[in-house]
Amino acid sequence: MFICDRNDAGDFLRLRATFAAIAVLLAVPTASHAAEAKRKPPSPLRPAEALARFQIEPGLRIELVAAEPLVVDPVAFVFDENRRLFVAEGRGYPDPLGGKGRTTEGRIALLEDTDGDGQYEQRREFATGMGYVNGLAVWRGGLFVTSAPDILYLKDTDGDGIADVKRVVLTGFDDTKTAQIRVSHPTLGLDGWIYVTSGLNGGKVTSPEHPERPTVTFTPRDSRFNPDTLEFENTGGRGQFGLTFDPFGRRFEVTNRHPVLQVMLEPWHLRRNPHLAFGDMVQEVSKVESQAKVFPISRANVTADFMPKLMGAPHAGTFTAACGLVVFGGTALTPEHVGNVFICEPAQNLIQRQVFRAAGASLRSDPPYRGKEFLASPDVWFRPVFLGNGPDGALYVADMYRAEIDHPQYVPEESRGLLDFESGKGLGRIYRIVKDGPRPAAKPAATSAESVTQLVAGLDSADEWWRERAYRLLLERGDRAAIPPLEKVARGSSRPEARTRALWALRSMGGLSTDLIAAALDDADARVREQAVQLAGEKLPAARELLKPVLASARDADPRVRFCSALVLGSIEDAVAVPALASIAVRDGEDRWTRAAVLSGIGSRMPEFLAALQQSRGQNPPAFAAVMEHLGRVFGAGATPDACREFLLQMLNSEEGGAWRFSSVLGLAEGLRGRTKAKADANVFASILGGKEGAPNAALQKFFRAAAERATDGRAPTPERVTVTSLLGYTDMDFAGAALTQLLDARQPPELQLQAVRAFERLGDPRGGAILIKKENWTRYTPAIREAVVAALTSKPPLIEVLFDAIRGGVIAAPEISSVRRTQLLKHANAEVKKGAEAIFKEIEGGDRMKVYRTYRELLNTNVDVARGREAFVRACSACHTYEGQGGKVGPDLSGVRNQPADALLLHILVPNYEVAPSYQTLSIVIQDGRSFSGWLASETESSLTLRTAAGTEETVLRRNITSLNASGVSLMPDGLEQTMAKDEVASLIAFLKNQ
Repeated sequence: MFICDRNDAGDFLRLRATFAAIAVLLAVPTASHAAEAKRKPPSPLRPAEALARFQIEPGLRIELVAAEPLVVDPVAFVFDENRRLFVAEGRGYPDPLGGKGRTTEGRIALLEDTDGDGQYEQRREFATGMGYVNGLAVWRGGLFVTSAPDILYLKDTDGDGIADVKRVVLTGFDDTKTAQIRVSHPTLGLDGWIYVTSGLNGGKVTSPEHPERPTVTFTPRDSRFNPDTLEFENTGGRGQFGLTFDPFGRRFEVTNRHPVLQVMLEPWHLRRNPHLAFGDMVQEVSKVESQAKVFPISRANVTADFMPKLMGAPHAGTFTAACGLVVFGGTALTPEHVGNVFICEPAQNLIQRQVFRAAGASLRSDPPYRGKEFLASPDVWFRPVFLGNGPDGALYVADMYRAEIDHPQYVPEESRGLLDFESGKGLGRIYRIVKDGPRPAAKPAATSAESVTQLVAGLDSADEWWRERAYRLLLERGDRAAIPPLEKVARGSSRPEARTRALWALRSMGGLSTDLIAAALDDADARVREQAVQLAGEKLPAARELLKPVLASARDADPRVRFCSALVLGSIEDAVAVPALASIAVRDGEDRWTRAAVLSGIGSRMPEFLAALQQSRGQNPPAFAAVMEHLGRVFGAGATPDACREFLLQMLNSEEGGAWRFSSVLGLAEGLRGRTKAKADANVFASILGGKEGAPNAALQKFFRAAAERATDGRAPTPERVTVTSLLGYTDMDFAGAALTQLLDARQPPELQLQAVRAFERLGDPRGGAILIKKENWTRYTPAIREAVVAALTSKPPLIEVLFDAIRGGVIAAPEISSVRRTQLLKHANAEVKKGAEAIFKEIEGGDRMKVYRTYRELLNTNVDVARGREAFVRACSACHTYEGQGGKVGPDLSGVRNQPADALLLHILVPNYEVAPSYQTLSIVIQDGRSFSGWLASETESSLTLRTAAGTEETVLRRNITSLNASGVSLMPDGLEQTMAKDEVASLIAFLKNQ
């Protein structure tokens, strides 16, 4: 079914079915498969031929550095301080299906350029007999190697080029998934820790060298470890195969269809305020999924093409296997390339360049041109998987050079025999990209005898590789003799990158003075000030002299600096931090990351923050309203009853009429709703105001009357109307019913209609349910509104009976209730609800879905009407699926399924639970106030879960409010879709999807 079209949790996108798989399932022979032998891949090109085929950005050239047999299946590489090249070779790829068996073919090669011509001639087997090695990091003369379930440390101590020290330093990373989605990319950060991506896996990690430490158990998320102490902890982010830092410590990662992601927050930031329901830690920097366009020049097969003449490429022309990204920092390209991010797309034989731009606290990136790529080849064997900065200032590329890069796990079983997954084993290339002109001048010889003065000078290099090298060696030595020259660089270098590394090096050596931090807080470059704020935070509160300049950073001209200031100030208990946090909130409250940074630090001082915030409420109304709404939620979720009452009374008694008052009270209501005492009250405000009489309640009624008038005022801004409509859901049916009914009119903005439906749901009154399901209303709802209505009517027992009556009365057809909703009702804890569901859904649940498929399959050869198929898509599919930029975002984007075989499309339309990817399996949650939610997990933190529901909304739930959680293993897409359209419409729908 479409909802599981792609599996974002996998490295390559699992397709849902194929013609051959269906044929096996139905015992129907496939003539085309019987006649077709294993597909013969095109012949590989010799290195010189491959070089001649590349198309590269004008003014640049690509050069061969190493090729088979000197290097085989390169998946990662790293240069040591002596410019020797270590290469991780994934010779065991692809690993056996189902996580069975382990390879011992993995190797680490040590390559050396013995004559200085820029090409490597000598190879030594640094390590052999290894598993699936996929990441290398140099440290203290050896290498950290990621090879799930382990991270190892290897070192050559006798100078023969072969590792004689082999230690497992961390173990327990999940290795049950395929080789390319495991822990990888060990990368040294400015803080001296080595960061790794999760590979979309979890683990139960321990250090064999420290058995006294507890096991760190985690679901898929990234992590880091101290290279000396081997302390291990989780971090923000959930990257796949790619991790990089820019020169200022900003961390970026990648997943298949998300080329550039920026980690914005860490778990320890959000842990400060357990009342803040905020689950995201990563910003989408680049365009993603169907909008992440690429421009291949090859005729590469992309995932679904694994079945020649049968399977298509639904994601062709977009990133499907994004990996190996790097922020470039060398001098061998042009100055315009420095600071750009480069991303591999091995499935379509290209590398894309993107340029960063500031967007508040975070960054965004876009290609500098359209219709072409930085580097592309018509050779389908070109499989770039890893990029890196080189010691000569060039951009280096690891090319695995395989006929097929996809893992057979993600190819339907009956198609696997058609593909040759072995071709290319024994091949591999490494390239270097430089600008046209003379070859870059050789860098000075590097020796282990360099003085600390020489190393510090390396921090001031124009090349990022040399800055990284010098920085790492300074950390390894820890020689305090480096402190004076480091201070000189930190104060006087013309390069902000050098000043940044000097500051962090001093910090690691214990030589960072408060005077120098204060000077850096006043640096001309905002990126250095960003570092200074973070470093000052580590010194506070002990270094009181830094408090004043840190407080001043809250007024910095740069939004990223103010974001970092908010993170630091949130950990300072001093009362003077509160007004500074408030000033950031008022200025940057519309930026979700800065807003979260501020609110994460006010858990124990909410009333004080509110008072400070109120002093600036007229300065930036949109930002103020956004912050007040979220602050209200925090108050409602965690403040004392007296503090909540005071918050509410301030809103009710304010003489100002700004929209922020409605936002604030709405936030408070949403926060209160999950609390044990508040959930027992019909009106969430009753528990804090006490009773129904008196001046406070009179003010509340007046406030709600104003909200109702605003909701129905067509002249008011729609966002404000949406807010007050949501607020009406916290009153009662007698008060809000008439206004909410008016807002169901199809002429109202769709977001307002949706909010009215949710308000009726929140009221939980059967009379409201009856209004939602009235025939004259139901027949005019759009698909998205219909789904929201069904979601509302299945959320609470009093409303479920209303739904049952509507089905019995023929207003709603039983198949319009999705399998998720039906399962929810059939397994309901209420015996009467369960009994009613069994009677109503007996026919659907007892039917044979594959029999339906067989019946409809013959229609695929009939004449169809594409225009009618479009109409069917809009009516039946667009609430959940996007097509060419229009529609919902619950399920996968269908903009690229035109090459899917009609049989596969039909199967997943009619039998949506045939194959459900983990990313789209349904999670059902019940919380303390009795409400229930179903959807797929969009994100999670230690304190909250965020579900993407079938209505297209996101629901964030504090973990402490959850009373039950169940993963159904079924899809959000409904069975019985064919009962909502005529047979010829089904055939026309498939034709429409294939006619893009």
